[in-house]
Amino acid sequence: MKIAIVSNCQGEGLAKCLREMNGSLEPHFFIVTSLWDGTANLADILRDYDLVLAQKFIEQHIGEEHKHKVHYFPSFAFAAFHPDITYTRGKRIGGEMETVYSPMAHYSSALVLHGYTRGLSVDEIVASFNVDTFSRLGYLNVWEKAKEDFLNECRDVGLPGESLFESWERQGCFMHSFNHPTIRVISDVAAELLKKLGIDIYNVNPARYLIDDLRAMPIWPIYPDIASALGIEGDYVFKQHDPHGFLNLRQFVEASVEGYRAFERESLEPLNISLLDMDRALGRIAGAETTAANPPAGHAHSANPYRGLAPFHFWKNSVAQPAMADVDPVSPVRFAITREDKVATAGSCFAQHIAKTLTANGFNYFVPEIAPAGLDDQTAFDHNYGVFSARYGNVYTVRQLVQMVKRVSGSFCPVDQHWTRKDGRFVDPFRPQIEPNGFADLESLENARRDHFAAVARMLREMNVFIFTLGLTEGWRSKIDGAVFPLAPGVAGGAMEPDRYEFVNFTVSEVIADVEEFIALLQEVNPACKVILTVSPVPLIATYEDRHVLSATVYSKSVLRVAADEIRAKYPNVEYFPSYEIITGSYTRGQYFEEDLRSVTTDGVAHVMRLFMSHYLGASESTPPSASPNAHQPSLLKNVAGIVCDEEAITNFALN
Repeated sequence: MKIAIVSNCQGEGLAKCLREMNGSLEPHFFIVTSLWDGTANLADILRDYDLVLAQKFIEQHIGEEHKHKVHYFPSFAFAAFHPDITYTRGKRIGGEMETVYSPMAHYSSALVLHGYTRGLSVDEIVASFNVDTFSRLGYLNVWEKAKEDFLNECRDVGLPGESLFESWERQGCFMHSFNHPTIRVISDVAAELLKKLGIDIYNVNPARYLIDDLRAMPIWPIYPDIASALGIEGDYVFKQHDPHGFLNLRQFVEASVEGYRAFERESLEPLNISLLDMDRALGRIAGAETTAANPPAGHAHSANPYRGLAPFHFWKNSVAQPAMADVDPVSPVRFAITREDKVATAGSCFAQHIAKTLTANGFNYFVPEIAPAGLDDQTAFDHNYGVFSARYGNVYTVRQLVQMVKRVSGSFCPVDQHWTRKDGRFVDPFRPQIEPNGFADLESLENARRDHFAAVARMLREMNVFIFTLGLTEGWRSKIDGAVFPLAPGVAGGAMEPDRYEFVNFTVSEVIADVEEFIALLQEVNPACKVILTVSPVPLIATYEDRHVLSATVYSKSVLRVAADEIRAKYPNVEYFPSYEIITGSYTRGQYFEEDLRSVTTDGVAHVMRLFMSHYLGASESTPPSASPNAHQPSLLKNVAGIVCDEEAITNFALN
């Protein structure tokens, strides 16, 4: 039986174990990057192999005709032994953004990186490796969360994670690094896969003699204080990639710092840990509990609290001096997006740029509501397939988002179920422009809504990352049940009836409450999902407030920006990406807006997307990001002109 294994580097060990367990099997390993660089083709693999074992990143790309032969296994990530490991990116002096390597290859220490970017000496960095630092950073309390994440992944692929984990716990440390398991772990998973598939096992424990290829890679030490908390032995022996020997803690710090010096200090950033969050935990910024008698953990006392802060803390260094295209207001990110993650998007029309960029760069842009078979790309786009993850149209306000989740779950059923257009056709009040020609009858509208709700429910359950672009605070709602609409009645359907509908302009407290309600609803069905909030830089096209549209725009964007910050500060799984600041910042001198002072230029979009990709690109990926649209999507060839905005209907209506 020919078996293809499609995964990260762990798949090589899996192939060896399968071969030893049953000699009739012919496993072949395809590393994930071979799919992106073109050296392997997924369609060929699915055609030529009897069975495909893969990690979940390819699930979205498997057609119905091949689903029966594809089975999944977990990604073997477990950070409790090595919570300090991170990946690092930075801009090489005189060069471009790239992955930063340390003496431990692609792995870096978050503590060393943090100390270097904050101007600490080698002695100060070494001194920071202590139980107080580890406690403040949460390094001593990772076990339960890491275990829960792994077990959830096993459940997702139908493997008995609990029994496997219990056996691994008994052997002490079962990870060489946070994503390199021992061959014993890989062998156990291989056996469970064969049992699940009903394939005979003739050699139950090949791990007792197989060479563990991942042992030749860097092996990260379990820091003594962390090991003590776990009841095992620990040390500071950093074993390098064979045959380069090992380093003690000081040698590792010195070599890491020397490598970092080749990069612009302010550009260095870890991809799964926030340096700002480390600042807060270690007491290095205003508001932290730091006193002269109690300096930051592991840091030497300084009379000047701004000593050691990275250049991005200072306007002159990070805004006034750099070239416009080089300004980067993105704070160190809390997590990365990998090609395996199912990424869903919603929000205002500006959110569509992110969707296009993810697709153009080979990421797993999750679109559960797909076009019917036989519909060509242009027609599918015209009918709003693939514009967002589902055909909900522009979701301008957070209240709309909350309302959508409740409607999908059945906890809210609005009175307004359809509106009638001037031509007698019907529209869905909550996505009034989703069908350009409207619906011929109510049955068609209701069938489309049912399919849409099923797709949204799947999206909420399965997505790993949800990107929501906050667009507006102004809206229109029903006086009867509080339902909020993306467009005023009468613009794309229905009629404005003052006794039924009213204008609303949400306050900052209302927006915050709505985001919190959405997060609570999401956690009920998908507690592991991460959220990235952005604020659209596009001004209001019109306001119903009795004030100038410019003032109304400033109010709306200010409310949304404050709400996003409040939410990020409260929820560790929520991130904020500053697309608003990138486009509207004074450093651009207005150059990122078209002549209408509203539409964002292609250069502006490219700047936003370049920073999004450079900060959130998965650490294991080496393909340079592209902001170009997919050539197979005709309407997307003009990155800005192809954006679909319900709000444009306001102007069209006013002019007709």
